[in-house]
Amino acid sequence: MRYFTIFALFAIPSPPHASGDATYDTAAPPGPIVISELMWSGSSGSSADEWIELYNRSAVTIDLSGWTLTRLSNGEFQVMFIFDAASIPSGQTFLIANYTADHEKSRLATEPQFVSTAISLPNSKLLLQLYDNNPTNGGQLIDSVDDGRGAPFAGSTTPKQAMVRIAFDQPGDQSTSWATAIMQSGWDANATEIGTPGSIPSYLLIDKEDMNQTGVDTLIEPTNWGNLKGIHIEKQQ
Repeated sequence: MRYFTIFALFAIPSPPHASGDATYDTAAPPGPIVISELMWSGSSGSSADEWIELYNRSAVTIDLSGWTLTRLSNGEFQVMFIFDAASIPSGQTFLIANYTADHEKSRLATEPQFVSTAISLPNSKLLLQLYDNNPTNGGQLIDSVDDGRGAPFAGSTTPKQAMVRIAFDQPGDQSTSWATAIMQSGWDANATEIGTPGSIPSYLLIDKEDMNQTGVDTLIEPTNWGNLKGIHIEKQQ
């Protein structure tokens, strides 16, 4: 288990793009690191048993030192945490969770690479933003999750299902980038939660022989799989 410095939550000025009740940075096409899955509904063990998964879609290892994840809370953005020292190899995931896998309130079987009690994901008006540095110090927006309006784009509280990225080639503030998880792996035995913490769902993977033809650097198909496979991607009401 590797441990990293945890920074306290603090408010930051809202960036200059308006949407609904909040303002935020307009997301450019996703960068080398994307937020690939998250569990905002908690688990049967605890409503705080939440986690976020990152994925390195580039061809090189990415150093996350100084990278910052913010969240929308009560109409303003807060820094949820800043990475002190961490990296993600090409084509690998990086799991961030509230609890270690052996914690009594955790249903994870996969051990997180980063554990922080600062993780708190709302069940409404969800909006996360990942920067390559603290945005107050000029950090650039790398990726985002949801749009801060209403219910999350995907995921479920009953049953407990994760919100999974299905389009890695478009911004995460678009509903068509997400779907409710339909596969289960990385959980304790007899867990009822649905999602794949620490891994990419197999239906999003392509064969290595196809990589030259698609022109991608990693094993993620650069298309909207929700449209191709009929996965439910409508925003919850």
